[in-house]
Amino acid sequence: MTRGGGSISLRLSVGFVLVLAVFGVALLVTLYNFEKVTGTSEQIRIRQKVRRQVTEIGKLAQELLARQQEFLETPDMRWEKVTEYREVCRQIEDGLRSMTSRSQDEPEHGYIVELQRAADRLQAVFLDRIVVGKLRTSLGAMPDGALDQAQAETLEILAGVADLNERLAQAFEIRTLDAESQARMAWNISLSITKTIFPIALVMSLLIIYYTHRSIVRPVGALLDGTRALADGNLHTRIELTGSGEFLALAESFNRMARALETNQKELLDAERLAGVGRLAAGIAHEINNPIAVILGYTKMLMAALPDGTPEKEQVQAVDEEARQCKNIVDGLLDLSRPSDPSRGEVVCPNDVVAEVLNLVQALQLTETVHVEDSVLDRDLPLTIGRGRLRQLLLNIVRNGLEVLQGRPDARMKIEGYVRPRSKVRAERLKDASPDASSFLILIIADNGPGIAPTDLDRIFEPFFTTKADGMGLGLAIAASIVRSHGGFIDAQSRLGDGTTLALGLPVLEAAPGPRL
Repeated sequence: MTRGGGSISLRLSVGFVLVLAVFGVALLVTLYNFEKVTGTSEQIRIRQKVRRQVTEIGKLAQELLARQQEFLETPDMRWEKVTEYREVCRQIEDGLRSMTSRSQDEPEHGYIVELQRAADRLQAVFLDRIVVGKLRTSLGAMPDGALDQAQAETLEILAGVADLNERLAQAFEIRTLDAESQARMAWNISLSITKTIFPIALVMSLLIIYYTHRSIVRPVGALLDGTRALADGNLHTRIELTGSGEFLALAESFNRMARALETNQKELLDAERLAGVGRLAAGIAHEINNPIAVILGYTKMLMAALPDGTPEKEQVQAVDEEARQCKNIVDGLLDLSRPSDPSRGEVVCPNDVVAEVLNLVQALQLTETVHVEDSVLDRDLPLTIGRGRLRQLLLNIVRNGLEVLQGRPDARMKIEGYVRPRSKVRAERLKDASPDASSFLILIIADNGPGIAPTDLDRIFEPFFTTKADGMGLGLAIAASIVRSHGGFIDAQSRLGDGTTLALGLPVLEAAPGPRL
């Protein structure tokens, strides 16, 4: 049903799959980039929050220093200041704990750990050294400079915290800018893919629409036009499609159907024409045959009674010849009008039948100026046709060719006969032949006569068509009717000035139908 290149449905399916694949790839890439943008945005949000917490911790560190100064400047032990100091430390610890949980996978996590250590040292210096030192002073102990050292260490730790805060803020700023750059890049990639993929998909869709119109809509329109023309009786209509696929196969099937209908109509017209000839022949047979028989009887009596050489006998002979010609015409009409029931098959030697035909035409003095050469298979063959019918159709064909060759210089006719398997016979010849025949007896009758015009070549097997001035146009029509009724084929090839070649094929039976007759 389909040709090379694949079917239309497969091509359309591939086209739709490609469009869907393009959209699918674009969607997957867009979703991937969208997820990437979402993740990056979340990272940016977390880093910004951590950055704010870093700033807040820096402020809390300064507040610790302020609380420490307030504690030292009071003349007595103010334990509420210690509580306030510890509350600020707790806020720093909470902030650092939150930053640690949000930045486990960040490179800046080490800075946060160092901040945690610095906060622990600040609290330890304040509680273990500054508070204890002031308590001892308030109890009357002499100052030993420990408080000054603790304050100096506190300032040193706070300077380190400030440096860590600055480095941590810069690191988060760089990481945030990098994340923003990646988010913008992912968004731009998605936007570029969208701008690229959708025009490509649109172009592919337009190509599919065009291909659908060319491969489906236009062929369907051509098929509809062809069926309408065929329905209107135009059997010559043909559908011309190019390419491959189901519609081309459908168009070829339609063309075969149209040719078959045209052939069937032609055969029906031929059958009706032959039926008309048959009715005409049946009607005139009784009207003409009896008078002709009477005329021939009287001419025979007169020729027997008249002496030779007299003008009267010559005139009677002329009447006898014309009467016999009339009888031949009537006999030809009757042969053409009889039902073409195939005769019973026989075992026949083609060479013997051809020899009989040549003897008959020689008796008719048709071979005196024509060189006839025959090369026919000389062995018995089981044929679907009987010996008498084979002789009749060959006589009609050979006699017709010899009559055309009369009076031509160097006139020649060649008769060949051989057996060919069905596979070696041209397909156009087999369309009217029996489908059951596995091999054929091929008979070729070729001459170097004047040839037949192309306009007349298709009509030479029609009844009453002739190119001879004195022809009846029945010989080849009768021969063709006999051949086709026995499951064979017949055709002619000719060119003006190059002679004519008639080829006929008769089925050879697998088993002999009976003894040779």
